[in-house]
Amino acid sequence: MLIKVSSLDLIPSGTMKQFFVKEHEILIININGRFYGLSARCAHAGAPLAEGTLDGEILTCPWHYSQYKITDGTVIRGPAERNLETFAVIVKDDYLFIDV
Repeated sequence: MLIKVSSLDLIPSGTMKQFFVKEHEILIININGRFYGLSARCAHAGAPLAEGTLDGEILTCPWHYSQYKITDGTVIRGPAERNLETFAVIVKDDYLFIDV
């Protein structure tokens, strides 16, 4: 099911923004016009990843510094051991939709 979450201009390149979609907290990240959707909470201790840092395609948790690859949610560095859930982000008519 596609759900409209934002206009494109609310997430400029190199930034991220958290959204609540149905029962999911989803972080949308824009890297050079490519959008990625990930679980917005760290798999280790539930930290809000929107408060973390983004370095290219690597997202770092603000609490214990776990790192994730934003393209597929895989753990790059612990203490997290579980990958982040990913969500398809679709661009249509200058809006972003999440497939949940």
